[in-house]
Amino acid sequence: IDGVEVYAYARSVALLASGANFTDFIAAAQPPTPPVAESTEASTPPQSTASAPAVDFSALSPADVGSNAWGIGSDRVEGGTGSVLLANPHFPWEGELRFAEVHLTVPGDVDIYGAQLSGLPGVGIGFTEGVAWSHTVSAGHRFTAYSLTLDPTSPTTYLVDGEPQPMTATDHTVEILRPDGTVDTETRTLYSSEYGPVIDFPGVGWTDQQVLTYRDANIDNNEFIEFYADMIDVEDMTDLRETHARHQGVPLFNTVAVGAGGEAWYADTAATPNLSAEAELLYLAQRAEGGLAGAASDQGVILLDGSDSTFRWEEVDGARDPGLVPFAEQPKTLRTDYVFNANDSFWTPSAEFQLAGDFSVLHGETNAPLSMRTRQNAAVLADANTLQLAGPDGNWNAEELRTATFDNLAHTAVLLRQRVVELCRANPLVEVADLTAADGSTVALPAETVDLAAACDTLAAWDGRYDLDSAGALLWREVLARFDGAAFTNAGPLFNEPFDPAAPYTSPGGFTDDGTTILQALARGVQTLVKAGFAVDSTLGAAQFTERSGERVPLHGGTNREGVTNIVSWSGRASSSEPAPTRGEVVAPGGALRGNGHPVNFGSSFVLVVDYTGERVEASAILTYGQTGRREVDAFSVQTVRFSEKNWRDVAFTEEQISNDPNLTAETLVVR
Repeated sequence: IDGVEVYAYARSVALLASGANFTDFIAAAQPPTPPVAESTEASTPPQSTASAPAVDFSALSPADVGSNAWGIGSDRVEGGTGSVLLANPHFPWEGELRFAEVHLTVPGDVDIYGAQLSGLPGVGIGFTEGVAWSHTVSAGHRFTAYSLTLDPTSPTTYLVDGEPQPMTATDHTVEILRPDGTVDTETRTLYSSEYGPVIDFPGVGWTDQQVLTYRDANIDNNEFIEFYADMIDVEDMTDLRETHARHQGVPLFNTVAVGAGGEAWYADTAATPNLSAEAELLYLAQRAEGGLAGAASDQGVILLDGSDSTFRWEEVDGARDPGLVPFAEQPKTLRTDYVFNANDSFWTPSAEFQLAGDFSVLHGETNAPLSMRTRQNAAVLADANTLQLAGPDGNWNAEELRTATFDNLAHTAVLLRQRVVELCRANPLVEVADLTAADGSTVALPAETVDLAAACDTLAAWDGRYDLDSAGALLWREVLARFDGAAFTNAGPLFNEPFDPAAPYTSPGGFTDDGTTILQALARGVQTLVKAGFAVDSTLGAAQFTERSGERVPLHGGTNREGVTNIVSWSGRASSSEPAPTRGEVVAPGGALRGNGHPVNFGSSFVLVVDYTGERVEASAILTYGQTGRREVDAFSVQTVRFSEKNWRDVAFTEEQISNDPNLTAETLVVR
């Protein structure tokens, strides 16, 4: 490995929410053959038709990245001075997207502690004497896809405002490591439009009429590295905000920060394409018509009509690169109470107010339903303090924040559990039909009358938490797995009150008027647990685990769907050639339980609490998967066990704290 490769890797991380999801489709994009017959008629832009074919755009959305971040200012901390921060990124536990802890010091210049994704320079999430910050993945858009209307005489020429524009053809040669260990090369001609690379996307392809292309807000983000290099010596909140404004290098994250002076800051400064007001209105109208633009939007992708120059990115003063939203126009707020983000868009950074302004539609949807996890984050932090996690006085200290981080209460259980118990007890016997396995030839769950009495008792006794000893969490997960995403965001089989933009943290709500689907899901949940060898009242710790140093470590925590803030789950992201655990097949279609339980390789990662309420900064942390990737050593499991036990460790930040560590060793490296 050499420096250029390190730099290339760092640049690639900035593309996690954009170009990284396009690589297969770029490499496969080749113009159609045989040559297109001559014609003088231009095709209709495909996204303008309401009857577009079904296309799965989910492959273009970033997968398996998320986070919680809480910034609590002086108005909501005990004593009324200083602040506290929780950093709780949710990232893969395997592969190169692991965090590594680091403490960088240059006497008199730099003293910063935190973590960064392995292989990247600097500190991504961390603190200094005067300011602490974390990131969450932004719900905004890092790219815009375009549908190109092609010149009927040439599949490598597209039309903009009726005028032909030739694509740019470039030969690319890459080295290929073959299965037998030999290395050879392959050359392929790839094509680009004025917007960016042409892609061969499944369901659209490259025909004689249309093809897709895209423009990436981070493809020219040189400032990403410069930004984090400049962050290592930030002194206070003002310095941190000015560093964001100077570089505008944040690739795909919101920032939540606190200052020793008591400030709490939320900002979505992620690189965001800038459309004119005219383009935004036209796009919203086309999206409402349906077609490809509507289908893409439903799956989190902005698809624009590349044949209309209105949709070119608008260039304004102050932006990091031409065509981006400048820092001055990005959503942000500075408070002294609290702010948070849990991966919903910028408009709800607090349960006390909504962030309004003339912000780009590409920063994310407003007046839209929130995830159950966001709603639980809000319930934890709200001034109302209904969960009492901030203590009787409603003001936070660091210990209360640590407890709240791993409280593991599921918001869905808060909203629905008691009513489900009542429904269950009123209908203790439920008939279900045969459920066919995925192979279509065998029965996964048989037709029978399921007795729900034990399930009713288990859910009635459950406190709604996803702790190791929680009996009821496994069953609840199986019930919820049998509902689609829409059931959690509007009235339907779970709720009878629709989403209300004026009450985003409490709607949808109420209990469904028809409990038939819930009863069926409950019966299937009972069948699934029994088939897998679990009692209906089995604890979460009996099934949810990770493998570390040859041992099975039971884990607490839940999922976004369940509405638990402390996320542990499974990621299908194959980002490394390292050996890694696998998981079994689902026990039954539509369920969550696997043949080996609920294995975990994703979720809460570098969990950090920073406290500025005392005379000096103090911090505590857990790096859930540890500081090494060597699976055979004890250090591979030590912090995972800490996480399992909710056993935070103090961060040794000052020279005194470091020198007093009984396990301290020192090694001097001489670089020549």
